[in-house]
Amino acid sequence: MSALLVTSGCTAKGEPRREAAASEPAQPEKSEAPVPGGLGWVMSSGSVQLEVLPQFEVLDRRSNTLDVHLLLRLRGMGEVVGERPPLDLAVVLDRSGSMAGEKLLAVKQATLDLLKELKPHDRLTLIAYDSEVEVLTEGLVADEAGLQTARKAVLAITDRGGTALGPALFRGFEAFDPQTRKEDELRHLLLLSDGQANEGEKDPLVLGQRARENFGRGVSVSTLGVGLDYNEELMTRLADQGGGRYHFIQGTDAISRVLSDEFAGLVATVASGIEVTMQMAPGVQVRQVYGYSWQETPQGASILVGSLAAQQVREIVVKLQVNFGTGATGQLALGTVDLRAKDQTQRGRAVEGKLALSAPTSADAEELRRSERTEVTVRVAEVESAAQMQAAALAVDGGDYDKAREVLKDSVHALEQQQKATPSPKLAKQLEELKAAESGLDAARQSAEQAKIYGKQSKAKAYKLAK
Repeated sequence: MSALLVTSGCTAKGEPRREAAASEPAQPEKSEAPVPGGLGWVMSSGSVQLEVLPQFEVLDRRSNTLDVHLLLRLRGMGEVVGERPPLDLAVVLDRSGSMAGEKLLAVKQATLDLLKELKPHDRLTLIAYDSEVEVLTEGLVADEAGLQTARKAVLAITDRGGTALGPALFRGFEAFDPQTRKEDELRHLLLLSDGQANEGEKDPLVLGQRARENFGRGVSVSTLGVGLDYNEELMTRLADQGGGRYHFIQGTDAISRVLSDEFAGLVATVASGIEVTMQMAPGVQVRQVYGYSWQETPQGASILVGSLAAQQVREIVVKLQVNFGTGATGQLALGTVDLRAKDQTQRGRAVEGKLALSAPTSADAEELRRSERTEVTVRVAEVESAAQMQAAALAVDGGDYDKAREVLKDSVHALEQQQKATPSPKLAKQLEELKAAESGLDAARQSAEQAKIYGKQSKAKAYKLAK
């Protein structure tokens, strides 16, 4: 396979890039012609580099169908320099009765610390919700007077009522006025909850779809689940569909740290609104995308990635199924991968690029063996074992501890075999996690609270590993 290196610093004619006039609509910046290189496929579009690595560089033609794993590695290029982009931030806080005491106090303190990081060019929306939704500030300019107003609003929050999470989320989205959006502005919604949505819209599918729609409008969503009683399916779905991050916070002492980490990653963003679209050739289908929100399309799949901070790396494993045509030999076209993003180092300029994927085929066992890229094999083993850890946690949720133990035993055995074949510190660490999950089943059986702790911790570990 030949590599494709695509850069976006020039126009298709190789002329220096010019800035669009203020009156001109922003146009996507396209990559120049591919340049051959080594193995795999590589493309750079603005502040995003996309590398597509096959698990095997030569496809096995000894059967009619073949599962093909690809590793999509995205990296935020460059460093954050100068003034960061303006931030339009909505913080949606749970003030229901279950938040009373230390949890609400910790959330208020963390929010006050967050206010210290805002700049005069930022805007802030604060929403508190219980059975009702209260907008404390909306689109507030984060200058000295605005921050004083926000501080007073945060300090006045008290606990009460139920959990109208859905209506509060919808109201948060409404605060992002499309008429006032600037191309270089980051728009982010941060949702915190410690309980089950029990007022208004509660369906995770509906709420997740609304997050996806707003991602398409330039708004990302991150979620923070506090304690043991919130719905992690809902919180992870919102973060995945919204192109953000999900955080499990078991103790109140971690709330401030997690909020600080979330904000630090946000302000270091070099690319936002990243979406990868795969258009498959005839006979090739996308079967699975691990760890990221994706939708099947008539020709392939659309994958929401979200944002990238400077030098941050995201690794996405995609499983394809290839149905070989009768008598077909030689180079096989797999399809194309399209990348779209906003380059925050270039004032939110739209960038895009395309890679055409093809691979040689062979029936020679030795040639196939030599073509393996073990770094991809290791990553595939990681995400597959993460899926098994998630499955075991779901079995515990249902009270089926025997099934959970069986799933984990099988996963440990498979990973041990893989570790022998392709020794890796990553696999060794994952083996420790799986064995710890297996040994933790006995404690989970002891009480409903221990079972909740086990489920939340295991799912959070599996979620992070898949990212």
